[in-house]
Amino acid sequence: MIRRTPLSYIFASLFLFALPGCQTHADMTPATLTTADAANIIILKAALSDAMGRANIEIAAADLTTATHVSVLPPPPGEFETHSVAMPVAFDIVLDDGVCTLVRRDTGERHAAPGLACRPAKG
Repeated sequence: MIRRTPLSYIFASLFLFALPGCQTHADMTPATLTTADAANIIILKAALSDAMGRANIEIAAADLTTATHVSVLPPPPGEFETHSVAMPVAFDIVLDDGVCTLVRRDTGERHAAPGLACRPAKG
């Protein structure tokens, strides 16, 4: 039988707290869209479509020229559904080595958004 000491639990918890820190990147800067014109929104929706694996993307209402994140709304309920428990999926908008990138909050997956015009967020 293995004897667990309080010290082993402390080391285990320190390891778990240090683990998420390894996933951050110093060169990723929060960003906003430079413009919210139709062409830039089409590019954003195309990048989100690739990231989500869905053809139709509906974005939650927000001022994307000031917001550093975007939420993708779930698809509407089907014909035989009365309600849906699906939740929106949030993406952070960041500059990664000068390239506008979308980072999915729940998984941390990064998706480049080529052609998307964004700038560092004013902080």
